[in-house]
Amino acid sequence: MYYDSQERFSGGGKGGLPYNPFKALVAPRPIGWISTIAPDGNVNLAPYSYFQAVADQPDIVMFSAALDMKDAQKDSAPNAVDCGEFVCSIVPYALREAMNETSRALPRSTSEADQAGIEMAPSKRVAPPRVAAAPAALECAVVESRRVLHRGGEHRYTMVFGEVLGIYIDDQYITDGRVDTAAMKVITRMGYDEYAVTENKFSMKRP
Repeated sequence: MYYDSQERFSGGGKGGLPYNPFKALVAPRPIGWISTIAPDGNVNLAPYSYFQAVADQPDIVMFSAALDMKDAQKDSAPNAVDCGEFVCSIVPYALREAMNETSRALPRSTSEADQAGIEMAPSKRVAPPRVAAAPAALECAVVESRRVLHRGGEHRYTMVFGEVLGIYIDDQYITDGRVDTAAMKVITRMGYDEYAVTENKFSMKRP
């Protein structure tokens, strides 16, 4: 079959399937569990599946946040830009329910971490804390923020790029100087309401 993405976007139909297959095919996607500090001092914590590493030396990551139903930015992007910092905690299978709870839409003055009963731990180089039980976390300084574009103009999404200043890693996941990602049982986002767990790995040498 051929799925017509443009037809669905323009409102002319469903493109050939009742559900958009895009996210199911661009998968699995890592989840950035982003913590920021609001102007009032509250800690905001929210998961983003539009999250990715985009460069190294220095290491750069990006998360992309959509406007809410009232065309206002979600807390993470403006908080990160205003504060100049954010932390991305890695989400293991054991914290899947806690992560999901922090996706709940709450008033800006409410801390998702407090609401979900999630313990946070201080970072070393940035002000926003990390999730204490997370196996790893990236401490980032914001280097750029830009609105995503499409052919018709500006998208609903804003990308925030951060330079990694330091990385917390639980010592139990380091073997012979290497991080054992599979042992962390990191969860990733698939399509629809589906997730996957990274448990298996294999190695290949570059030619």
